[in-house]
Amino acid sequence: MIVDNVNPTNQFHPYQPPDATPVSERPASGLNGMLERVGLSPGTLRNFDAKGSMNKIRDYARANPAKALGALAVAVIGLGMLRRR
Repeated sequence: MIVDNVNPTNQFHPYQPPDATPVSERPASGLNGMLERVGLSPGTLRNFDAKGSMNKIRDYARANPAKALGALAVAVIGLGMLRRR
């Protein structure tokens, strides 16, 4: 049986290096982290006009089908590569 003799108010455990960054101070990860890297925040997504944007995307895809399929292929390949990480 292992007994933790460290002060419970201490944020670090004996197996963590003394210069480790606490979890509360680490940069955001996951979907929020990815969105913040490209300049989006949850607040900007709440004010997003999805219907208007989808109409613009649909019109562009009808006018340029090759570019739209290429962009879709790039997105699928990129997401597949991110998922393997």
